[in-house]
Amino acid sequence: MTFFYLPPLLHEAVGVTFLLPIAGHLTLNRRYVSSLSRGQWHGPRVLRLLLNLLLAAACLVTVISGCLISSELFADIVPFSLRSKPLLYQLHSAAARYFLVLAGLHFGLQRKAWWQKWLHLAGITARTFPAQAFLGGLAVILGAVGFYAAQQDRLLGHLQGAHIFMTPSLSYSGVGYVLIQVSIFLLFAEIGWLLSLWKGARLR
Repeated sequence: MTFFYLPPLLHEAVGVTFLLPIAGHLTLNRRYVSSLSRGQWHGPRVLRLLLNLLLAAACLVTVISGCLISSELFADIVPFSLRSKPLLYQLHSAAARYFLVLAGLHFGLQRKAWWQKWLHLAGITARTFPAQAFLGGLAVILGAVGFYAAQQDRLLGHLQGAHIFMTPSLSYSGVGYVLIQVSIFLLFAEIGWLLSLWKGARLR
């Protein structure tokens, strides 16, 4: 997401390298694919599958479009007439932001499992009411910050495929811009967490 703050070669190298943790994640969770043929299909499970498919599609479109507009790693392979098309740049920008949003939702849906692991590692076996109230307040604050960050980055316009060159978020430093993107991710992670509550209610 920090294209404007990185040299093109580093941006492309990071993008390609990012496939490694994705491949590792898919390998660790390969049983999910085999489980699709078993069990009942209720609303939350269908929603989870749909989000996973959209996330995979956003990832593929981001990677493929990134390779097609590459000015460094694949410049000798992709013809200039193809990698100079503005539509591909818009597609790459929009797909990357869809990936960010859907990754946040995906993470939020798994929040309970991650949270339990973190609590176990920290040796916390019970949550008091003050702790729950603090976490609730923190969630509200993070949601508000994430909404503001989405506004600063003109997220909706990017998701609609609008031709946006500059956004208020680009006036920040590189660290500030990264925090903007992290805030957007956490906003949609919270939305994913709310969707996971619907899943839990449905299973009960």
